[in-house]
Amino acid sequence: MKISKLHYPLADSFHVEGKTVVAMGLFDGFHKGHQEVLRRAKVEAEKVGAKFAVLTYDHHPALVYKKMAAHEKRYLTLLDYKMQLFEEFGVDQVFLVNYSYAFQSQTPAQFVTNFIERFNAVAVVAGFDHTYGDKQTATMENLPKYANGKFKVITVPPVDSDGKKVSSTRIRIELDSGNVDEVNGLLGRPFQTKGVIVHGEERGRLLGYPTANVEHSEYQWLPRIGIYVVTVAIAGEKYLGMASIGKNVTFSDVHPMTVEINLLDFDQNIYGEIVTVDWLHYLRDEIKFQTPEQLINQLDQDANETRQYLKDHPESLN
Repeated sequence: MKISKLHYPLADSFHVEGKTVVAMGLFDGFHKGHQEVLRRAKVEAEKVGAKFAVLTYDHHPALVYKKMAAHEKRYLTLLDYKMQLFEEFGVDQVFLVNYSYAFQSQTPAQFVTNFIERFNAVAVVAGFDHTYGDKQTATMENLPKYANGKFKVITVPPVDSDGKKVSSTRIRIELDSGNVDEVNGLLGRPFQTKGVIVHGEERGRLLGYPTANVEHSEYQWLPRIGIYVVTVAIAGEKYLGMASIGKNVTFSDVHPMTVEINLLDFDQNIYGEIVTVDWLHYLRDEIKFQTPEQLINQLDQDANETRQYLKDHPESLN
């Protein structure tokens, strides 16, 4: 898969060989709605013998429009992982555009001329609510007018789950509620994050439950505080674990937020390893225990429930 990092205006030397079918969107989350847009584009590309391409952006377009709070700058799917998912889906070409004020200031007609036509697009595919500039005029409903017969416009309707639209906003709300089971249904795969194993305070080892501290990017959206069943991929192998997102309130009232994972039946030194975490199931909220013994008893119960989850879902380690 070829990735072209683009800035407005495009360089005169920029050139695309052959015709393309272009799927447009930020695709943060890569959920079932996004997958339907990509599927439609892939089918169209195969039908007309064109390259399957994606036009996406290097950050939230909203950064251009407003001052964003720290949590609003986080992503469900960080850029490297999104590129990996595109490649696994069969995308041939990614046009990764810097979404700047100058870019969004183009008229819709200029966007078509400056980008879509230079991509040699024979068809453009996007979700019904996708915009490519001014939200009032740069709509999918208006795109055929700007295309003026130069390329086909395919608008994909919303994908529903339980009578509600599958969306990145819905997924963020579910993650903030700890509902990773629901999130995974909306994604069609486990919610996944990536981080590096760093040193922590090593209290878990003293309790008989040593933990791997996973340091995530500050831009990664995480589930709410709580205890979860997870799998962790280390050097190509998956291991079952129970993850704690929290502040270790049993030992301190001012402890920073951490992600700590106890890997069951595992005893290796993995400091410095970059790992991927699949978030599978919510077990419970974080609890402040009065004694370490109470915490150990709860961890025993958590471990039993984690093992039972694997028995009920043996595919989790595949």
